[in-house]
Amino acid sequence: MKIISLNLEGKKHLAMALPFLQTQAADVVCLMEASKDLEEWLVKQGYFVTFAPMVLRNHDGLTYESGIIFASKQAHRSEIFYYRQPTPEIVLFDTHNKRESISHPVIWATSGDFNFATTHFTWNPNGETADQNQTTDLTALLAYLQTKPPHVLCGDFNIPRNINALYQELRKAYTDNIPLDYRSSLDADHHRAGKDSSLDKLFTQFMVDYAFTQAPYVASDVRLQFGVSDHAAVVATITRP
Repeated sequence: MKIISLNLEGKKHLAMALPFLQTQAADVVCLMEASKDLEEWLVKQGYFVTFAPMVLRNHDGLTYESGIIFASKQAHRSEIFYYRQPTPEIVLFDTHNKRESISHPVIWATSGDFNFATTHFTWNPNGETADQNQTTDLTALLAYLQTKPPHVLCGDFNIPRNINALYQELRKAYTDNIPLDYRSSLDADHHRAGKDSSLDKLFTQFMVDYAFTQAPYVASDVRLQFGVSDHAAVVATITRP
């Protein structure tokens, strides 16, 4: 089973991302910072889609729901669990109060004999150090996932590999399948900080997009595809012996 996990950064990179997704025609696609209206496009590509809203955003003067998407070529069963939900309603993004304006769901989905979970985890202004918000939210996320059978977990985690201490918490429960020769999953050519030399660490140390597995799931042919968004897409083949 071929899977793709990709942070779209809203509507900014669709001219690159959509042709890539269409050409790849993966069995499962997990998208972060995706607009709800992308559901229609995915359905036209032959996918069954679950959307979980996180926040309202503006683009070219229009307000849209932004969140995470799980899409599969085969019909799936899904549930949405909010491990962080500051308000009962999905609200407009507040630059000055990010924590209280963004909800954080995980989509749990079963397609055939395969179980998946996907999320866009809590952002931290100092990615190298786990703050209290990330620590609290990861505890809640893992408590939920520990009630589930073995699965594949993918998404943008905002937890740099081997730098942020919470990475080791994830590794206690999952295998990290991103090859070690990849040092970052952020794309300097398309990320808003790509031209800021003071933030070079983002593109040399910040591996934050993952395809985690638990036995008996095995990931192979894992690669990062740059040039499709401000994050690279994670592409992998998942098998279950």
